[in-house]
Amino acid sequence: RLILALAPCPTGWDYSPEHSIDIGRLAVRTGVWPLKEFENGETHFTKIPRPRLPVEEYLKTQGRFRHLFYPQRDETKIAQIQLEVDRLWTSAEKTAGGFH
Repeated sequence: RLILALAPCPTGWDYSPEHSIDIGRLAVRTGVWPLKEFENGETHFTKIPRPRLPVEEYLKTQGRFRHLFYPQRDETKIAQIQLEVDRLWTSAEKTAGGFH
C-alpha cells in the first residue's frame, strides 16, 4: 500500500500555521490536489470538487506563489496553472468509472 498525503508546510510554503487546514481544503476544492485511490489496477477519484474553485484561491494563500501576484500579477502563468488543473479533471471525467 502507498499513501500520498498533502502536508501543508507553513515554513516552506510561507503562510501562518493557523491556516494549514484551510490551505489543505483549498487544495482539494480547487482541484489542485485530487483525492483518489488506486484499486484493482484502476484509479478512482473519491472526491469531486463541485463547484471547483479557481486555482487562484489556493495559490494566493501562500508566499511560495507570491511571484504570480507581485510585483505584478502574471495572468499568463495563473491561466496556465488553471488550464492544467482543468485538463486533469476533464480527463478524469472522460475515464469510464473514474468517479465513485
